[in-house]
Amino acid sequence: MSTVPSGSRGLHGHLVEQLGRQIASGELSEGTQIVPEDLCERYAASRPVVREALRALEAKGMVRPRPKTGTRVLPLAMWNLLDQDVIRWRVAGPQGPRQLDELSDLRAAVEIFAARGCASHASPAQVARLHEACDRMQHASTANDHAAFTAADIDFHSLVLEASGNAVFGNFASPFAAFLHAREDLQTLPQHVEPAVLTEHRNIVLAIEGHDGDTAERWARSVVERSRAEVGQALGQ
Repeated sequence: MSTVPSGSRGLHGHLVEQLGRQIASGELSEGTQIVPEDLCERYAASRPVVREALRALEAKGMVRPRPKTGTRVLPLAMWNLLDQDVIRWRVAGPQGPRQLDELSDLRAAVEIFAARGCASHASPAQVARLHEACDRMQHASTANDHAAFTAADIDFHSLVLEASGNAVFGNFASPFAAFLHAREDLQTLPQHVEPAVLTEHRNIVLAIEGHDGDTAERWARSVVERSRAEVGQALGQ
């Protein structure tokens, strides 16, 4: 029997986490039947808690209940691959490097155009917040505080999406945040942040402030590609 946190919500969260990781890793492969009674016994969980956990995974596109055949694991193409939990589970499994590379592709496709859009649409208040995020990144780098650096980096890139003038881009803030958290979790961040990283981020803001879309796009591309290269190097790709 698996050891789980006390309380129904804790048990529900633990069950979702365990099943999500097992599905993402391939331990529970496509088409595998998940039997609620087995989960009740294995995790000492009530049927309502198991049903709630399976519904949470169904909402993420990972499983689906079917008449007569029960709940089965769905193919990867049906998962919500931009869900923060799904990203985290995939990154933690054997598909981690591929997941990070896919998200790098998405960032390259979105963020460089978001930076260009900011040059036309960012308000003075948003530009000030971008400068403030850069200041926090600088301070965290000096203190060698990876968690604080990641938090500031997430705020920076979320602000770029928010200020782009494209409402759809804002929907990518959560998956991109999950990507940046995954970099920290996998320890793919360099031991010390290179000064060029901070300069590139600041140059994006200066270009936005100067309404220079071409330059903002160029520096944004440099930031995304540097991040991709650091991940690849850290993972031995």
